[in-house]
Amino acid sequence: MIPQFWWLRLSAPIVGRFPTLFYPLAAVAGWIAWHTRPVARRNLIRNLLPLCDGDRRRTRREGQRAYRNVARYWVDLCTLPHRDMSRFERDHMDIVHSERLVALESNEPLVTVSAHTGNPELAIQALTYRGRPFLALVEPLHPPELSRLMLRLRSSDGGEFHEATLAGLRACVEALHDNGCVGLMADRDIQGTGLCVQLADRPVRLPRGPWELARRCHATVLPVFVSRNWRDRFRVYVEEPFRVPITHDQERDVRHAVEHWAALFETHLRREPGQWWVLEDFWSVHRCGEG
Repeated sequence: MIPQFWWLRLSAPIVGRFPTLFYPLAAVAGWIAWHTRPVARRNLIRNLLPLCDGDRRRTRREGQRAYRNVARYWVDLCTLPHRDMSRFERDHMDIVHSERLVALESNEPLVTVSAHTGNPELAIQALTYRGRPFLALVEPLHPPELSRLMLRLRSSDGGEFHEATLAGLRACVEALHDNGCVGLMADRDIQGTGLCVQLADRPVRLPRGPWELARRCHATVLPVFVSRNWRDRFRVYVEEPFRVPITHDQERDVRHAVEHWAALFETHLRREPGQWWVLEDFWSVHRCGEG
């Protein structure tokens, strides 16, 4: 099995109980990984360079920051079985436009949509302790043992996490039909069926799934972007809730939602590029059209 599985299985009980010790160690580990993993470092530089307007010095600085956040994410994961998530919002989060969280209080289906910035899994799950049951889809991992372990950790503090499969999609539909809250990521088109839109002046595919699901279930969309301030302190930006249009042209409706979200996403990426911790060569993997 891959090293991540054994590291997580053996260290999670210790790391999770002593996060104040391991968050600084994670930052050091991220710094070391930045200097010793050239492929991932090159990918991060390519990903962040357009967001830093071609400034290579700033790009490298933001890339190191992103790698440190990757390492801190693993500590976050280990702490979940030991956290009191009902206190997490109060003790670890600063919320920008908290008045928009009124959407969590309505008895209507809700889709929270985010990206790989800060730690959206942790922050959005904490927000649902305002009274909404929470279900999220995550990318399947290999080997299956690692995926199952990650699901157990992610679901250990109240949220319900499923792999992004047909079974997971059915669970989302059922939850929304019961007026539940579903969490989805919208920055990586892992299914390969996304729509081609402009992001940072480049044509890329972004996933259509969140928007098709919200449209199908008549759900409100709540965009949430997360920035890690330090260790496990987060700033959470809540954007204006909206609905995916429902007209006779489904493709146009979905495209309208994707383009709206892409504009919001780009604003947050440009403000803090180093919060985006995608290690694949994003602009190549998701490239589409001309450009």
